This record gives sequence, structure tokens and C-alpha cells, in this order.
Amino acid sequence: MSENTENNTQSGGDDVMIRLEGITKRYPGQQRDAVQRLDLDIRRGEIVVFVGPSGCGKTTTMKMINRIIEPTEGRILLDGEDVTKSDPDQLRRRIGYVIQQIGLFPHMTIGDNIATVPRLLGWKKDRIRARVDELLTMVGMPPEEYRDRYPKQLSGGQQQRIGVARALGADPDVLLMDEPFGAIDPITRDRLQNELLRLQAEMHKTIVFVTHDIDEAIKLGDRIAILQEGSRIAQYDTPEQILTSPANDFVVDFVGRGASLKRLNLTRVSEISLREWPTIGQDTPVERALETLRAVPESALLVLDDAGHPHRWVTGRDLRRATAASVAGLGVSAEQTVSPRATLADVLNELITARYSAIAVTDNEGRYQGVADFEQIHDAIREMRNAAVEDLRSDLQSGSLEAVRPGEPAQPSDPEPRSAR
Repeated sequence: MSENTENNTQSGGDDVMIRLEGITKRYPGQQRDAVQRLDLDIRRGEIVVFVGPSGCGKTTTMKMINRIIEPTEGRILLDGEDVTKSDPDQLRRRIGYVIQQIGLFPHMTIGDNIATVPRLLGWKKDRIRARVDELLTMVGMPPEEYRDRYPKQLSGGQQQRIGVARALGADPDVLLMDEPFGAIDPITRDRLQNELLRLQAEMHKTIVFVTHDIDEAIKLGDRIAILQEGSRIAQYDTPEQILTSPANDFVVDFVGRGASLKRLNLTRVSEISLREWPTIGQDTPVERALETLRAVPESALLVLDDAGHPHRWVTGRDLRRATAASVAGLGVSAEQTVSPRATLADVLNELITARYSAIAVTDNEGRYQGVADFEQIHDAIREMRNAAVEDLRSDLQSGSLEAVRPGEPAQPSDPEPRSAR
């Protein structure tokens, strides 16, 4: 094995879903290997993100796992089984695969697209239909509405959801995702990232995710492998460790400035205490709404519909100009919300464009739970700064800062996967 083996294969055998042993890819006529004797353990049920500059071999490495690209040397172990010499088609049916271009078959319905692999595996029609409906429901697209549509009738974000559903068709243990959200607009991308984290909390798949975006890696990864040229590992560790204890100058430069701000991606809304905000029902009389607003310091009320979903924001000006008896229809839409799985970085992005100083937080059914605001973001940053100072003081006192030499990968720690928190 290579010199990185000791640092990157620390897991016990029962916890390792994917093991790469001395994996090398050498293309004819090239002076350098695209991937050089890579050793890496990927633990069961974790999201491991490959990130690095263009040309570092991250996509090549991922494609060797399901042998879309055949390795020149080395072994691939999948759940303890050496699959390097097995039938590659059979291997690929055991591994879900999602790419940036999605690759849905345009002449097939959404249901038929999702059913592709189950049909190849010989599943019965009733089982296939039930699985299709289950997956459509899982990705938030009602089967009765979307099953018989065609890809061209969907938005880019909806198509990407179907790409994920298709990859999960035969319920594989492993999911490979090659920059799946790279071609999506930023708002939809954030939502799809949050959706992936929600699904992972239910599915506990082993996911290998390739991206060039360090912020996406920090948000999604239980563990991140920062790769240099030839897929040499600069650091393989948790997002927390990479942001607070970068292994070398390459990692520092790749993470870039604003590491403290990036740490907002490590904290989720579910981990903070939500602030209460004055709410009223949409049938509340205008005069009663005015009385409620006069009794609170906030400049607006949040109107909830009959199901408890955020509906409208109304101000004193809206209420004083009202001609109707109730607040229904007054103010501006409150559709801009975040879920408990959103990160504080997501909250900050929403707050920058929000009409008021708070953003409503809703559960999986869209019901109001409370609000998040700038003060909570400020408190989180202050706590992170204090924690970083304490960690640095502790490292200086213990002398552990000298334990990681320039160019040497850090030892991965052993936290609970963030997707399970």
C-alpha cells in the first residue's frame, strides 16, 4: 500500500463499505498517472465528499468505484468483497449513480425512468410500480401528478430529483454523485442539498459525492477528502477539523478566506433555539391584529393559514389601510422559509433578501415552528470564534500543533455522521 494508507484507512472492517487499495489510473501516452496509488476507506452510512481543483482526479477516482473507468492497478473492496475482477455491469446495478447532466431518457415517462434498473433486475410489475411511487413520494413529487409526465415537462431541479430517485431505484447501498447540483441555480441548489440531507437521514446510504465547491463539501460531508494532483490526499477528515486544523498550506489555500463564515455550514437550524414571533390566523379581524401588533416590539405580524403554514407578513401600515374586515390577503407573501435541516449559512442567505429581519422555520409538512434572525447568526459566529480560540489555546498547551507536518494528511476523527444528528 502507499504512504497514505495508515492515515486514510483507520476504520474497522465492519464499518468500511468501500475500500480502495493502491488504486491507480494510467492513461496511455500520459507522463503522469491520473490517480496515483490511492488508499482510502469510506465508512458505511456516511457522505464522503471528494473535492479539489480541476484535474486532480476526483471524478476519475469516483468512476473507478463502479468501474465506469477501469483502474490500471489496485483493488476495490465493496462491503468486503473484491469487485475489481467481477462483472462491471452487475457491479453498477448495485451502485446508484447521479451525474450533473442527469441523463433521463426523454422518450420515457418519469415512472419508466425510475423503473430502469428494477426492470433490468427482473422485478415484478407490481413491485416496480410500488417502488416508483415510494421514491417519487420520498423526493417530494406526488406520484399521481408526476409518474406519467416526461422529462421535458419538468424544471431542472425537478429533473435532478428524478435523477436521484432513479439512482435509488433498486435500493443500492452505495450512491455515487458526480457534481449533481453543479448546473442548477443557487437557490434550487441549496434546496436540493437540504433535500439530499433529509433523504440521507432516512436512508443511511454510503454516498460518494464529487464537487469543486468547498462550501458544498462542508455542508454535505460527514468526511471530506481534499485531493491534489493525481488524487493525492492533502487531508481526509471531518469538515470541523478541516476548517479548524488544516493539515497544510494547500488545504488552507483551497479552503480560502472566511473559514469562520464557512463554519456556519456546520450548524443546522435544528441545533439552535428558535425565536418566537407574534403570529395570527388569516381570519383575525384587522382591529384585533392592530392590538396585537401594538403590544409587541416587532414591526410585523406573521399570518398563518388554517394548517399552520406561514402565509403572509402584515405591518401596521397594511392594517391601517385595510378595507376588509380580516387580515386575509393583506401584506406580502411568507413563502420564503427554511427547514430545520437548513444550515445557518442558508439562513444568512435568506435573511439578506428577506423583507424583515427574520425568516420563518417550518417542519417537513410546512408548519410554522419559529423564526431565525441575524442575532442568532451573530451569536453562532461569536461562539465559533470563542471555541476556535479555546481549541488553539489547548493545542498550544498540549503541543499537538506540531503533530501534523506540512504535506502529511491529518488523522480522521471518528464523529457520529452529521446526517444522523
